[in-house]
Amino acid sequence: MMKKVILFLVMSLLLTLPAFANAASKTVVQVTGSSQKEVTPDIARINLGINAINSDLEKAKAENTRTVNRVLAALQAEGITDEQLNTGTYQISPLYNYENDRLPVLKGYRVTEGLDIRTSVDKVGILVNALTKAGANEINSIRFETANETEVKNEALQEAVRDALRKAEVLAAALNKRVANVTMINESGVFYNPVMLESRLLKSASMDGAAPNIPAGKVTVGANVQVTVELE
Repeated sequence: MMKKVILFLVMSLLLTLPAFANAASKTVVQVTGSSQKEVTPDIARINLGINAINSDLEKAKAENTRTVNRVLAALQAEGITDEQLNTGTYQISPLYNYENDRLPVLKGYRVTEGLDIRTSVDKVGILVNALTKAGANEINSIRFETANETEVKNEALQEAVRDALRKAEVLAAALNKRVANVTMINESGVFYNPVMLESRLLKSASMDGAAPNIPAGKVTVGANVQVTVELE
């Protein structure tokens, strides 16, 4: 009986040795992958402000309303639909005179209304010219971006993973091994940087009435990942 038990243990050990040998032959490595590319923007977002200043609040409000109506009419003439337009802030701010050793004296009011416009990239200069002529006096920002933001982010992630696997293949070749299995992938971040033109004050249209040339630049998108693989 004892001989049978010993024989059974020996056979069990022999059967498990290949598994241990196979596990010992595997090497676990972690690599990082990254991607970055520039994408041509296809939409633009213009954030503008319309300011009116007057010593009388009601006159300031009325002046602001007239200018806003002219701006909206100009946008409609350029083919901007209600779906492309959002009203932003509406703000009334008192204005004071400050003198040494005296209390501030109210001198008037500033009424500001903001608008957000979404348009195609090629119409930005035309719209800026039309808005200026209609009375808009402040551009807070012009943002150039892509309509398919989610798609380009996903493509960046895929390319980052491919970059990591290429590095893993290089390491495997240096060790005379191959990539046998991917055990873990960690996303380290996806970035999407649209082109921003900020704080452009428009006091008047160009002297010759031509639309200003506003370059859109390129949207930068990329991703970083960490990939853990087994080599054998």
